[in-house]
Amino acid sequence: MKRIGEFWNPGVFWSFLSAFLWATVYVATRWLMRGGEAKIDPVTLSLLRFGAGGLLLFLFCLVVNRRALFRLSKRDYLRVAVLSQFSFVGMSVFLFWGQRYTTAVNSSMIMSSAPVLTILLGLFIGEKISLRQGIGMAVGTLGCMIVIGVVTEQGLTYSPTSFRGDLLVLASALSWSIASVYAKKVVTPENDLAVTVWSMLFASLSLLLINCFRMNEVVLPQSGAVWMLLGYLAVFPTALGFYAWNAAMGRISLNLVTIMQYLTPIMTILMAWALLGETLSLFEIFGAVLVIAGIGYSSWPKRKVAQGRAAEGS
Repeated sequence: MKRIGEFWNPGVFWSFLSAFLWATVYVATRWLMRGGEAKIDPVTLSLLRFGAGGLLLFLFCLVVNRRALFRLSKRDYLRVAVLSQFSFVGMSVFLFWGQRYTTAVNSSMIMSSAPVLTILLGLFIGEKISLRQGIGMAVGTLGCMIVIGVVTEQGLTYSPTSFRGDLLVLASALSWSIASVYAKKVVTPENDLAVTVWSMLFASLSLLLINCFRMNEVVLPQSGAVWMLLGYLAVFPTALGFYAWNAAMGRISLNLVTIMQYLTPIMTILMAWALLGETLSLFEIFGAVLVIAGIGYSSWPKRKVAQGRAAEGS
């Protein structure tokens, strides 16, 4: 029971919540970026998303726990500033930029490689990959590739026309993986909220500076529907979603956090089916089962040898 309790801890809840909220981003940004003309440019979208989300969290911290907000050391503020460039600036801008040139399927496929990249990069900070986790990663990756259409009944599929966008999305996945590894040096259960707030504010400052040098390329929202969608992105996938991710990073292992993110493409496909009318084939449903099985197998705790405890009690 103790081992089960270690698995079902708050960190697992926060990790699942972040995966769910981030799945909604794919549905929202697909609507924003598709069509003949984008409804907003990638840098401005990132700026409004993280600027508004960071401000909301900052005001929340001032009311709930002001001391925690300013408890970081000067060295920690510097680390958070570096973290924000990968977790928010690089990840978001490259992803949205890439979605102009490549399909949502390819974007989901490449971003689903981020957990694998994260676990591999985690080897450089002492994280270990067990045989169980390796098998789970392989099964989960295969399931993701089936769900998003890379592996089909006819074999592997790939569109060379979207190569430019694919490279940009790959840069986003790599940026996120670097942030995930680096966050283990920064985030703790005591400072997770402060790290989230300051990361968004630092990222917003960087994005604002970028926009100052590209004023002629800025595309601002022109309709109330776009502004409402931006408000949703700022509050839920951004303010709450990234706090949940940092909260998970401070409470459970890097490997478990990243493995849980395999749920994001599954939930994205389900939301796209419900909200955008996209359908799932039986083969894709099989892929979803593989993803869930891979997560469960790699993250479920091992049982201790009962004989050892029996010997201690005798």
